[in-house]
Amino acid sequence: MIDAVEVTKDLIRFNSVSSHSNKAVSDLLEEHLSALGFQTERVEYNDSAGINKVSLVGRKGRGDGGIALLGHSDVVPAEGWERDPFEPWIEDGRLYGRGSCDMKGSLACMLAAVEEYQVSDLHSPIYIVYTADEEVGCQGASEVMERSRLFNEYNLKYGIIGEPTLMQVVRAHKGMVTIRAVAEGKAAHSSTGMGRNANLSMIPFLVEMKAIYDELTTNEIHFDHEFEPPFADWNIGINDGGMPLNVTAPECVCTVNYRPMPNQDQESLTTRVREAAGRCGISVTIRKTGDPFVTPVDSEVIQAALQATNSEQTHTVPYGTDGLIFGSRMDLVVVGPGDIQQAHTVNEWMDLGQFQLAIDTYRTMIERFCL
Repeated sequence: MIDAVEVTKDLIRFNSVSSHSNKAVSDLLEEHLSALGFQTERVEYNDSAGINKVSLVGRKGRGDGGIALLGHSDVVPAEGWERDPFEPWIEDGRLYGRGSCDMKGSLACMLAAVEEYQVSDLHSPIYIVYTADEEVGCQGASEVMERSRLFNEYNLKYGIIGEPTLMQVVRAHKGMVTIRAVAEGKAAHSSTGMGRNANLSMIPFLVEMKAIYDELTTNEIHFDHEFEPPFADWNIGINDGGMPLNVTAPECVCTVNYRPMPNQDQESLTTRVREAAGRCGISVTIRKTGDPFVTPVDSEVIQAALQATNSEQTHTVPYGTDGLIFGSRMDLVVVGPGDIQQAHTVNEWMDLGQFQLAIDTYRTMIERFCL
């Protein structure tokens, strides 16, 4: 019998920070899936740094329908911890360790939830998908969508993303678009007048980025009051390489992290960005990770999740998940153990009481859609 807490501890011991390979933790997860009678498929790729990454797809049963349990095996960096973040410990009813909450605890709950079902019990398949690189752009989910035979063989309509929600039912989150603008200059001692300061080209571009920010955060036409906050994130960053005060900066980079709201006119905003870059003579790259996902309240998967959790109310969240990718394929609900307020924190933890709640909920959902 799978002990979800013990499996979580095993998973935490693998340092699967997104800048590292997640192969070792994926190997262990695949062992568990195989032992539970799942067909498995490894969707491997090398990331932009040449590091091997693995997303896992497991399926038990065949045919259309069913439900997918969706999670990620990478974690964010862990700095400033009082103890080794990759050596879990239990204290005061909490399991501590990087990934305990986001989201290795949920991965273990998924395994525990499916162990009692045999293929002969199922009229529709159970899927478990563990992706790489969710924390840094969802490439693992994209690779699964594009390349996985097991995942794409049948018509799968519903999925559960096990991100930490304290087992509340989440039916929508914002999208993700990243903008990178680069101004080029020429380095020189500033006293000579021989250089060309890249920051000067960037300043008018920043003025337009600030104008968009002000518009998005103050003009009700852009708001969606089902979210808190009710406006899109338009987070501006700038970096000229930390040039000394007496050197003209040869390069200046502006980044914008844009989380579009559902039904927002993204194209008009990105057109303004491109036009501003053209006027300022700087280059710009715009990359969309994914659109917002919104599942209607009357969707069968939302109604099933409300019943399984004995809830009456659905929620929205401002952060993103692999729903940025999988939301284009199926109706999704985000419901998982742990508190999002603990995700990415120093001394991250999950309350031990959350484990059985998650296991019971996932079992109820499996019985609704697969038995």
